[in-house]
Amino acid sequence: MNETAIKALLEQAALTLLENQPNLFELTSKTSQTEWNITGRYAAEVHKLFPDYEYDVDLKKPGVQNKRPDIVLHRRGTHDSNFLVIEVKRKQTDVPREIQKIKDSWFPPPLSYKYGSIAVVDGVGSFSVVVLKSETR
Repeated sequence: MNETAIKALLEQAALTLLENQPNLFELTSKTSQTEWNITGRYAAEVHKLFPDYEYDVDLKKPGVQNKRPDIVLHRRGTHDSNFLVIEVKRKQTDVPREIQKIKDSWFPPPLSYKYGSIAVVDGVGSFSVVVLKSETR
């Protein structure tokens, strides 16, 4: 699998999320959307397209200053199968900072994720996906 194939699957997951939940952003004046709510729903759609991996949301990584990736696809119990880390954001302006976070925190050992992604799902029902491949793995 390469970056292009991963990007296509992640875009399909976002499209499916928005199709299956067209009112995801229609909240009352007493309720506001968080990235965590979007992340949890997106993670479930992503996992359907990557069934060979387990997925986790909002894991704390003590070896990396307790940083928490939004979504990871991996096999639990080993770093050898750290496949994909995904950061979910609501604004396109967050992408450069998240690219740097993936390169600095999730690609280097000991975590050594093979791929990283930023998925932007905004409040108007549109999305974009960026996929990076680790140079160190």
